[in-house]
Amino acid sequence: MRVLRIHRLLVVASVLVTALLCLGVSHAQRMSGELRGVEGSVRDRSNEPLRGAVVQIEAEDTMVIQSYVTDERGIYHFRNLRPNADYRIWATFRGHRSRTEELSQFDRNVNRSIPLVIDLSRE
Repeated sequence: MRVLRIHRLLVVASVLVTALLCLGVSHAQRMSGELRGVEGSVRDRSNEPLRGAVVQIEAEDTMVIQSYVTDERGIYHFRNLRPNADYRIWATFRGHRSRTEELSQFDRNVNRSIPLVIDLSRE
């Protein structure tokens, strides 16, 4: 009877230790998998902010695109970006488009600043 009780205690203890280890790993993964953000401004070649520019960010793995319209200072931001995804980001304004910039999953910065420039002189 006593051996059976000790065996049950050992089983319960091992289950608890395993559960605690799994919780620790899960917490560590959550901490290292912190959501990211990107922000910046959209400006023309003369460094003037472009109010109302449309900034788009595309997740390369899902091809889902999010959009943001810049404020009066040409500022945009995207929050809650997945840490294990690569993104492409660009801006358009009155038929003109900026270069496409990359945001890599290997970039260690949780919050990144990416300025976007649109050349309005090109037709």
